[in-house]
Amino acid sequence: LRTFSVTFDDAEFDESEHQQTMVRHLGTEHTSVRCTTADIERDFRRLVVHTESPILRTAPLPLMTLSRHVRESGYKVVLTGEGADEVFGGYDLFREAKIKRFWARQPGSKWRPLLLRRLYPYLKHSPVGAGAFAEQFFGRGLQSVDGPFYAHTQRWTTTRRLQSFFSTDLKAKLKNADVERELQSMLPTRFAEWAGLSRDQFVEANTLLYGYLLSSQGDRVAMANSVEGRVPFLDHRLIEYVNALPPHYKLRGLREKAVLRAATRDLIPASILNRTKQPYRAPDSQSFLRKQRLVDWAAEMLSRDRLDAVGLFDSRAVGRLVEKCRLGKAIGFADNMAFVGVLSTMLLHDQFVSAQSAA
Repeated sequence: LRTFSVTFDDAEFDESEHQQTMVRHLGTEHTSVRCTTADIERDFRRLVVHTESPILRTAPLPLMTLSRHVRESGYKVVLTGEGADEVFGGYDLFREAKIKRFWARQPGSKWRPLLLRRLYPYLKHSPVGAGAFAEQFFGRGLQSVDGPFYAHTQRWTTTRRLQSFFSTDLKAKLKNADVERELQSMLPTRFAEWAGLSRDQFVEANTLLYGYLLSSQGDRVAMANSVEGRVPFLDHRLIEYVNALPPHYKLRGLREKAVLRAATRDLIPASILNRTKQPYRAPDSQSFLRKQRLVDWAAEMLSRDRLDAVGLFDSRAVGRLVEKCRLGKAIGFADNMAFVGVLSTMLLHDQFVSAQSAA
């Protein structure tokens, strides 16, 4: 059996120890590809050529690097694990929503919100570690348990902060846009009757999985090197079977992917089987800084003259964001997503709009 994986220098992102545990257990012929921040910076422009879309994370790039090594090793098709967390309820997002629904039954409880501390153990700057602030942050909209996007509202509120970097003209064009209402119109007729976890899974599968993980972070970066990715966890027969199971088969207490763990308990080492889910991530804004300075090409893309000429972003707001990143103060998801989103959009404009106009 031939296997491949990607590793990182930063322990916050690196899972090489656990990968090697599986390699030894299965006895595979394995290749680990180490991806550095320098690699991310060097190949980011090529990545945007293949995504053909703005992206908010650098995570697709190491997978593009990995697919190149797969192709150079003589392989054209690989099996990947996308979909397992969506189908079996593996993300902290689902556990967070379960805690909040439990908390909402007794909103005055002092111990129920303490369960939040069991979430996001892989984050160096975890949002659940800030005491009273964490309780206030996660308590927003606590009682809206019947809302169709209950699990996602918190994430979308954070992501919506990116709009503060839009230019005045772009904000004016988007002022009547209501993406949530549009998404709500696409929900199944009996959606409100589903269990909470089932609703959360459906929204996740039809937003992040469908629109990003299977495209920008999946097929496009694999096919950048002529490699096909196959996704056995997204086989329609498996999805239909697992969707028919009671929610507690997937999320038992706060133990994610319970039925999958039970089904594989004789196949996987205990240290892997009992490990808390760690989402795949990669270094973001720090990848484009050298000695607290933006690398030259990124500095040019995010310069005031270039930003004002393109007209999509507020150059002063972006300038403040760049300074925050430069000083190492961009430690949250919102700042890093904004930085990568602005940079990738500017590259996209440069590669496809400006280049087309010049031609």
